Amino acid sequence: MKDLILGIVFIALGITVWVLAQGFPAVPGMKYGASMFPSMIAGGMVIGGALLSFVTVRKMRRTASPNVGSGGFALPHIGVLVPCLMVVAYIYLSEVIGAALTMVLVMLVLLFQGGVRWLPAILISVVSAAVISFSFGHMLKVPLPIGPFGF
Repeated sequence: MKDLILGIVFIALGITVWVLAQGFPAVPGMKYGASMFPSMIAGGMVIGGALLSFVTVRKMRRTASPNVGSGGFALPHIGVLVPCLMVVAYIYLSEVIGAALTMVLVMLVLLFQGGVRWLPAILISVVSAAVISFSFGHMLKVPLPIGPFGF
């Protein structure tokens, strides 16, 4: 049941992102503008949410028993809030300690929550943060916040 709700939420968020992206300005002299990438992401969210919802409904119909009439579902574990909290932490901490260090800390928390051992978690976090920082900061020229340590 929670996968069905999550699928519907993804569909709604995808539609919202697509509608908001249509208001982005066009880039002069180009066939595509600032709305192209968010629109593609929104399309992926809608398709993924629809697939998740479809598979969940099909699975619920297959496993439904005529004797079961509870109709309720369990509330999600508190751990599902950790990724949301990490997004908020990134927003506030990246300006203070820098984007790269914040990415490392956020990924460490998420990997530890997922049960990854400390050495692989540290390696994955550092390498991922370095690749993301290099890709966005240097190759794509996205201005990432630089912390007091210079990265």
